Amino acid sequence: MLVLLTRLLLWASLGLLIWYLLVRIIPRKYLTWFGGFIVLALILASFLDPNDETIGTVWQVISLPLTPLGLAVILLGFSLSEGVRKVKGTQVAIALAILLFSSVPILARTLVGQAEQSVQQAFDSRREICQGVCPTDIPGVANIGQAGAIVVLGESSGLDGTSTPFRTNEDSSYSAILTPRLLYAADLYRQARSQGSNPFVIVTAGSTGNDEARNEQRQAILDVLGSAGVPGGVVQIQNSGLNARQAARDVEGFLQNQQVIRTRASRSERESPRIALVAPAISMRRAALTFEKMDLQVIARPTHFFTSEGGRGGDVLARLPDVLPSVSALELTTRYWNELLTSIYYFLRGWLPSFNFGWDSNIEI
Repeated sequence: MLVLLTRLLLWASLGLLIWYLLVRIIPRKYLTWFGGFIVLALILASFLDPNDETIGTVWQVISLPLTPLGLAVILLGFSLSEGVRKVKGTQVAIALAILLFSSVPILARTLVGQAEQSVQQAFDSRREICQGVCPTDIPGVANIGQAGAIVVLGESSGLDGTSTPFRTNEDSSYSAILTPRLLYAADLYRQARSQGSNPFVIVTAGSTGNDEARNEQRQAILDVLGSAGVPGGVVQIQNSGLNARQAARDVEGFLQNQQVIRTRASRSERESPRIALVAPAISMRRAALTFEKMDLQVIARPTHFFTSEGGRGGDVLARLPDVLPSVSALELTTRYWNELLTSIYYFLRGWLPSFNFGWDSNIEI
């Protein structure tokens, strides 16, 4: 983190110096074009090296207008450009509408539900097909005994490469978000063991903090998995994967080194060991197809359904909170929007076969 901050300060100092010199040399009317060139260069750099932490941080800044809260704040700022007494009402109204739309729980759940329900419907369809006597080539659920690895994706595997840290301190030993996925992975490991398989458990937690912080993170993950019955010898923690694509590459390289899977050119789709992928339901399709694009056969095991509880039942008074703006709803809408932007980015990079939030029937469940 200190190295990243130092790098950013140096870039900022250099940028200010260059800007000062350019203002004195280049007429102001041409500086707009120069600024556009800089933004374009940053976007191209994010395509060339999406794992660079500095680019990820800069992307968070320049992508601020693409988020509901960021766009609303910018509109409010522009509305005050001529002073408090000359507020531009149209921009204020648009900003208010964006905040209101993004902060209403029922609307947020509707947006996220489009992505999550496609996953749930895939499971329901498989169960309907397999009622009674299920054909041997269409099992009720994918055979976890075929898994050569169980991969747990960290909190963020998106475009900007930032992730919620796996916090470790005196009061809270585990991340409230990552721990349930680790426990679910441990349950899958026990199922695989009962079917004669001994898969690796790979956690792509991302590279956060200094060496001491990473060691604490690693130990916390090992403690959670160890307490759930997963031996440390089968646990592999990947610190380099800051997005799903890089995580897939790291997993592929590790499994090839362990001779669990063959090289990509010699793999057989039917005979190749499966990878049980544990990730949030909202991003499962993108993550699974990213692995599949690299000829890694995935068994999807989504978790963290934001809309699983649905709306409140009962009378009108009990359902009133569903239409009242809330911070959690704004966060949910922002998460959906970030996933949409990330999917667009992955599609443009050629990491996804198509751009669609619906479930892909080729992914095993």
